[in-house]
Amino acid sequence: MYPSFTVRCVSEPSTLREFIRSLGRDYLYAYDRRVLGVLVNNRRLWPSAKLKPGDEVLIFPVIAGG
Repeated sequence: MYPSFTVRCVSEPSTLREFIRSLGRDYLYAYDRRVLGVLVNNRRLWPSAKLKPGDEVLIFPVIAGG
């Protein structure tokens, strides 16, 4: 099962990957498999990007059809 659409607010400084890891194993697994899209303040960032308190993180499943 992949995580559904989620909006989170950053409460403490961290990198994007650390923030996703703090949400749980399912989120980190889906992020690593590239089936989870992440926008920080409506921008795509690298996993090593530094997040500040108050940043808004949108997490959504990537849906593809064939």
